[in-house]
Amino acid sequence: MQELLFFDTQPRADRDATPRSRRYYVWTVGCQMNISDSERLEAALQGVGYSPATRPDEASFIVLNSCSVRASAEERILGKLGELMRVKREQPDTQIVLWGCMVGPDNRSIFERQLPMVDHFVSPSAVDEIVALAPNSLYTLDEPALPVRDMDHPPVSVHVPIQYGCNMSCSYCVIPLRRGHERSRPLEEIVEEVRRIVARGAREITLLGQIVDSWGHDLPGRPQLADLIAAVHDTPGLLRLRFLTSHPAWMTDHLIETVARLPRCMPEVNLPIQSGSDTLLKIMRRGYTTARYRALIARIRQAMPDISLTTDVIVGHPGETPADFAQTLALCEEIRFDKIHIAAFSARPGTPAAEQEQNPALAVPEDEKQERRRALEQLHEQIATERSAQLLGQTLEVLVEGESRGKWRGRSPGNKLVFFAHPDEWAGRLARVHITQTSPWALQGNVLPD
Repeated sequence: MQELLFFDTQPRADRDATPRSRRYYVWTVGCQMNISDSERLEAALQGVGYSPATRPDEASFIVLNSCSVRASAEERILGKLGELMRVKREQPDTQIVLWGCMVGPDNRSIFERQLPMVDHFVSPSAVDEIVALAPNSLYTLDEPALPVRDMDHPPVSVHVPIQYGCNMSCSYCVIPLRRGHERSRPLEEIVEEVRRIVARGAREITLLGQIVDSWGHDLPGRPQLADLIAAVHDTPGLLRLRFLTSHPAWMTDHLIETVARLPRCMPEVNLPIQSGSDTLLKIMRRGYTTARYRALIARIRQAMPDISLTTDVIVGHPGETPADFAQTLALCEEIRFDKIHIAAFSARPGTPAAEQEQNPALAVPEDEKQERRRALEQLHEQIATERSAQLLGQTLEVLVEGESRGKWRGRSPGNKLVFFAHPDEWAGRLARVHITQTSPWALQGNVLPD
């Protein structure tokens, strides 16, 4: 399972006079799947009469959505739970839920920890179970499952999960152990959820899955992601459509052709490579070679010359030699990704790589991991600087998401972050922006008349 972007989010809150007994606090660490799960939970809690709180001590119901992909994510959650001990002591009626991948089915060690502040442990994505636990909730697990997300004021861009779990067996990844086997949501259910979210104001949808391009293989008739994209594409009011995260073994020519053909599909693909060494890809159990990956990139760029390509790379995996890492640097320099999500290897209990890490002959010293990470980051910044500079003087169509430090913030079709200043209200609208300044990670410009 490739790693996704990581976020540490604070809860949204309103300013009404709802009493503490009807307030919740949701704190999320992890990937876009966790972000989406938390959004669904917040919508469900609001649907049974709860309001968000800005601080945990203002809420009677606290949920921490956890991540296990890296040790640092677990440490952050444990640190937050330590902070909540004070809330629990001062307000013993507070209910605290630990949710997400740290509570996956194969992580019994979580129950062996001293976590007296936690009242309930809930597995990933089980939104209805959490809502049933909320104090004074009228919802029970005896009722039908919660309906698809119904957001009165959704953000401009919304992630919609289309599958849960993962069937891959990558050596380093704990996701299959925590989230279980792949389960695809039915096409009709996803289309209806997208319709409702867009009808309430969202303008961009990202279809989300651990291996998103494997969606549908477990459904009757074995539909493909391309079929779902075509079904969602014509949703009234939808301006942009993306999907995340792909796997090279599942990326088909039919999917590439569909994305290239449909105008609301954005020219962006996240395709994790993880390593530029065939030897290490085999150790990682990735299921492809660098030659196959290069050929796939060539087909994508032939179909969409303006494609923005992002990837994930792990450095310091057990067995990675200096020569293996040199091949990763060479491949990244050759393909020239727009963005590389870089992670130094972190052993996760229960994975084959964690066992390999115990072998001194295979383990990469921590200082060497960090040195390789810095070397790849330096190359990445150089490439990103050069690719962004190519956009200087161009006019990009930007979907505006909101304001940031006195400027409007939005995304280009290739998912470049763009800022501009203008007195009008732009949130949720498309702006034509002439790029006047570039940097590795963001662009600046001026709005042109419609």
